[in-house]
Amino acid sequence: MEVYVLRLGHRIGRDHRVSTHVALTARAFGAKGIYFTKEDKNLFMSVERVVKTWGGEFFIKTADWKRLLGEFDGLKVHLTMYGIPLPEKIEEIRKARKVLVVVGAEKVPREVYELCDLNISIGTQPHSEVSALAIFLDRVIGQTFTLTFDNAKLKIIPSEKGKKVLKLGD
Repeated sequence: MEVYVLRLGHRIGRDHRVSTHVALTARAFGAKGIYFTKEDKNLFMSVERVVKTWGGEFFIKTADWKRLLGEFDGLKVHLTMYGIPLPEKIEEIRKARKVLVVVGAEKVPREVYELCDLNISIGTQPHSEVSALAIFLDRVIGQTFTLTFDNAKLKIIPSEKGKKVLKLGD
């Protein structure tokens, strides 16, 4: 399964930290790439540095959200606390070959609810889009603890106490 993320409504300056965490979570939990509705050069460079150091083929780029949702040739899933609970639709989602997951930053236009195939909730209380994305990717892809990247320069060695990092290359 290929999973991509659309970060809808990134507000430069205000959302930098959370949007960076959305992108890093997408990468670390197995998504192939992330689309933003606005370019933020500092955020993009920060994520690209992480990819260069920690590995993977993850991309980050801008896209027109309406065009992307209209042209995407896979299952479009909008994460919203107003949607159907994930457990009720997880088998349907797992059967998809390609998935585009939409996570908002600001008020999501009504059109997104209509353009997406599924509006899915991780919970019905206000919470972070970072946590919603992490739970979604963990439940759908399920590689959270086994995902590795061949082209990494660093690798964490799990340790009960302390920090162990293995240098793999330049």
